[in-house]
Amino acid sequence: MNLSKLEKLPDEILLEICVYLKPYDIINSFGQLNSRLERTISQYRHDADLHHLTFSQFYRWSNHLLSYTATSIVNLVVSNWNSPGQIYLFNQLAKDYDSLHDLFPNINQLRLIDFTNDDVEILSKLARIKKIFIDADALVSLSYSTHILLDKYIFCSSNHFKEIRLWGIENGIRLQHDVNILENVHLERLTISVAFLDDLILMFRRSPNLVHFNVEVVQHTAKILRQNATIEMLPKHLKFFHFQTTDQQVLSYEDLDKLVSNMPTIELFSLDADTNDVNYADGYNWQHTLSSVVNLKRAYFKIRIYLTLDMTPIDEDSILESFRHANIPICCYIDTKILHIDTIPYNMADFDTHMSVTISPSAKSARATNMELFQQKSRRVQTLIVDGQHDPTVIDDWLCVINRFSDIEILQINAVNIPENENTNIETKTKNIKLPNLSYLHYIRSTSCKVHIHFFKLLTNTIIVSPQLKALSMMYGDLIYLCKRLSGCSFERINELWLYGGDADGQVTLIDIDLLLKTFPCLYHFVFNNQSSRLMNRHLKSIVEIILHSSPTLISFRISCNKGSLKLLSLMDNEACTAWIKRICGLNNHEQMHVIVNKKMLSIWK
Repeated sequence: MNLSKLEKLPDEILLEICVYLKPYDIINSFGQLNSRLERTISQYRHDADLHHLTFSQFYRWSNHLLSYTATSIVNLVVSNWNSPGQIYLFNQLAKDYDSLHDLFPNINQLRLIDFTNDDVEILSKLARIKKIFIDADALVSLSYSTHILLDKYIFCSSNHFKEIRLWGIENGIRLQHDVNILENVHLERLTISVAFLDDLILMFRRSPNLVHFNVEVVQHTAKILRQNATIEMLPKHLKFFHFQTTDQQVLSYEDLDKLVSNMPTIELFSLDADTNDVNYADGYNWQHTLSSVVNLKRAYFKIRIYLTLDMTPIDEDSILESFRHANIPICCYIDTKILHIDTIPYNMADFDTHMSVTISPSAKSARATNMELFQQKSRRVQTLIVDGQHDPTVIDDWLCVINRFSDIEILQINAVNIPENENTNIETKTKNIKLPNLSYLHYIRSTSCKVHIHFFKLLTNTIIVSPQLKALSMMYGDLIYLCKRLSGCSFERINELWLYGGDADGQVTLIDIDLLLKTFPCLYHFVFNNQSSRLMNRHLKSIVEIILHSSPTLISFRISCNKGSLKLLSLMDNEACTAWIKRICGLNNHEQMHVIVNKKMLSIWK
């Protein structure tokens, strides 16, 4: 369509077209054409979302579109996810400015995705930004100095943020307890993953006016707390409080009671916790705690109590009766190791945040104080985690639980052990399960790497079940087992693949990588992380070459290890590695790509 025909379209149709485009595409395609189009797309200049750009698109934005849109940008997203090195390159654009506000005078909000140790320069340039969201790269441990810099510039400076998100940091962020406390009276919303309870208490002292607080405490420590959370320290205006932990010893029920009952302003309370404290299973305890929160409108909790041999045998009837008496609707069920207690229904419409649910296939047989509430489909649950704990389980139990959360966008299934001959009524099950919004599937470990073929294909290769599915993460051994048993089958709609390997997955071989690439022929993004370099070092050069040569559609590729070093890469500098990669990809010296190479990682962004 030429410009004259485009100009004849009414604004309503142009705006309808824009719904299906990224802000970058709108500005790049329609910007600077004429005054009428400029007015029509003006709202899209406010949002600069660099997430998922190719390297050439980022180059175009930084060299041409940035100067045209800089004064209009209000919300900025910079991301290393599927564009490795983007935050570092963005920092180079801003290196001559003392503050991002000097470059973007109207910026209000900044989001950094997959933040790494290489990206810390941006932290000193956050003055006058009101909202900062940082998600760390899950595959790269942040150094101690990065922890210090994050704490310094986000919590111990004069930056008066109104909203902060600091999430995904391995083992939680370690805060500085030996510096003077600087209160941020402007901070109203905080989402943070901290290392210890001490860090939680410190956040209370630093943020006296919190209204919305979402916190994860990652680790328990046997050390005595540096300070106790007194009533004076607790926020006086808090309305939303979510607490989560996967460490069984972080929070006893007694400590939870002291914490929650002394924050009477809470209106919405959410808890997602692993624990070894059976007092969480007593409805009378919950009645006492919640009755002291006089403004409470809704309490929602997911409790997983790990069972030990020295515990008194669990009586489900007594548990259900105590919660009926407390008028708290719950479901409960026991699998091999865990007693699960969840409030019902799984309706998160009241919570102004993305909620997740962790559940077991055994939930199919759960008992409830009100079965009608239990059987209701979920609402506003974004992520579902189903953990099978390697207990032998039939397909129907998995599907029954998953189907109750039909609106999820992310599904993670862990420790799957479905008997190989369990294929009954698979066609009927296909008709009954629909996951219309599912985009990401994390299939994390089958028993002995033996993936159940029919279950996997039902979730991944059946259009009527998961029409939006595009991304898969999986263990290397599981995926190779699968590929060897799916001769001639390919998964064209999977364009994003994340592979993880460890000792149980064995050596990475060229034959297996070749088979994998034939099974997934349409990859745009490929990440392969191994626990140890020794599992891939033997064939590393050939592995990289076959992946890049066989996957011409790749936009980003990353191969890394947690332990040891990638020997081939340690012998190359960045320039030599880039030249080698360009030869493999058939690029000339003038065609651009971004390559990062160090002892533990090679990443490519095209």
